[in-house]
Amino acid sequence: MKNCLIHAKTFARIAPRLKGLEDKLNIILMDDNGVFSKASTGEVVSEPKPEIAFGNADAFFGPSVRNFLLAVAGGGQLDWFQSAAAGIENPGLVMIGKAANKYTTNHTQSEAMGEWALWQALDYFKQGAGHRASQADKTWQRRESREIRGSKWLIVGFGSIGASTGRRVMALGGEVTGMRRSQGLAEGADRIVPPDALMAELPKADVVLLCAPHTPETEGMANADFFAAMKPDALFMNLGRGALVDEPALLAALDACRPGHAALDVTLVEPLPDDSPLWAHPRVTITPHDSSQTDGTVTGADDTFLDNLARYLGGQPLRHLVGKAAFD
Repeated sequence: MKNCLIHAKTFARIAPRLKGLEDKLNIILMDDNGVFSKASTGEVVSEPKPEIAFGNADAFFGPSVRNFLLAVAGGGQLDWFQSAAAGIENPGLVMIGKAANKYTTNHTQSEAMGEWALWQALDYFKQGAGHRASQADKTWQRRESREIRGSKWLIVGFGSIGASTGRRVMALGGEVTGMRRSQGLAEGADRIVPPDALMAELPKADVVLLCAPHTPETEGMANADFFAAMKPDALFMNLGRGALVDEPALLAALDACRPGHAALDVTLVEPLPDDSPLWAHPRVTITPHDSSQTDGTVTGADDTFLDNLARYLGGQPLRHLVGKAAFD
């Protein structure tokens, strides 16, 4: 029987789907007070020592995240950890990745993030800011707008988020170029180009979306030369990591109206400091790294965990398995 640690709120959602596993799992719950207990009896557990753990928003965004991290990474018995996130750069996740024999990620949040990108693009193309200003001033002013149809998108770091975004854009008649190392056809893109084509592709794009991970190669990739190569009326968006963008260079480029606007769900420092000029810049839209926070993302992560749990207990290969070397 395996000790399986999940948050109490998560268990309340998925308990009916765990029926029949009582002889295989000793489910240990952690509540928002950081108290651990057996799901079957309510008995308090002082040292949970999980062999399986599911880390999601309930655990990581709750008030007792420290208790969860210490139990998972410090228990000494962790065989498999299922993360609700796609990325692994967070120091807490790195700590868990080093402790776990097997570490799996989740990519269902890409659907919500694809919708975020489409929302920002439509708001920019349809003059959302101008219409809101006119409404506030009670001014009946018609405005020229643009369509997704016929627009050209460059998605840098074409993975699950890029594919989810690309499918939506293509359904509305847009043209999508995905940029990644591996070449060949990909769902959600009309074509795939390699990273060394970046500077040649930027001048063609009406929308440039960053979805790349933060690596030494991608850090600060969106710099002064990057922005100078973009169209004056193009939209720049970042759904990757804040460190991909040289923020002073972005602000200078926006002041020069190239690109026309920036929509950022991630910033170099989070939460964004009060004195950051990004807050008040008229050509910047900020969201607080919450593009993935939807009901669908929560249930999607639960589905990923339960699918992998069945595979784990059945001795089958786990989906979205990350190699140990990634945490070095």
